[in-house]
Amino acid sequence: MAKYLTFDVYGTLLDEAPLYETVAQIGKSIGVNPQTAKQRFMTYQASRDNMHPYLDYTVLLRNNLIHLDYTFNLEHKFEEHFIDVLQAHRELKPFPEVVPTLKELRSRGYQLILMSNSSWDIITANAKALVVPTDIWLAEDVHAYKPDLHFFKAVADHYGFTADNHWHIAEGYPSDIVPVHAMKSPSIWVNRINAKQLQFNRPMK
Repeated sequence: MAKYLTFDVYGTLLDEAPLYETVAQIGKSIGVNPQTAKQRFMTYQASRDNMHPYLDYTVLLRNNLIHLDYTFNLEHKFEEHFIDVLQAHRELKPFPEVVPTLKELRSRGYQLILMSNSSWDIITANAKALVVPTDIWLAEDVHAYKPDLHFFKAVADHYGFTADNHWHIAEGYPSDIVPVHAMKSPSIWVNRINAKQLQFNRPMK
């Protein structure tokens, strides 16, 4: 029987801290509070209100920088660093345990699948950093951002996921664990705030 593991990418496999630090350093260079700039960037990026109707992830990034300009009463100061932010996103690296774990899982016969609210002009570089071959499904492919169930159903239907052949692994609780639970599928929550904690969820049948 085929065995499948699907993964959220950012925050689960790849460390986003350097991306947020890039935004903070841009803020510092143009004379605004770097921590405030970083926090506002993170808040905007996480809000599903900014993703509907569907728009490309790179457009979302640029809109985020435009929004920072607006909130700090600036004209194109953050936005002119769009390429820098885009490159920082492409250069994200895996958490230390990720690559060895993916290699071990693949050696045990699991098919590994990435599910990300990203776009192809970013994820290609990110996938190379993970080293291990995976399938990739993006918001760009299905024109829906997680936690939209359309994303999860599209992937589940393609592979024929069941409660016995598939687990979803993610750091994002509202974006990933909640919708997977709604589909009555098993999941593993990677709680990186408390790095030693994993929560296994197998919904009642």
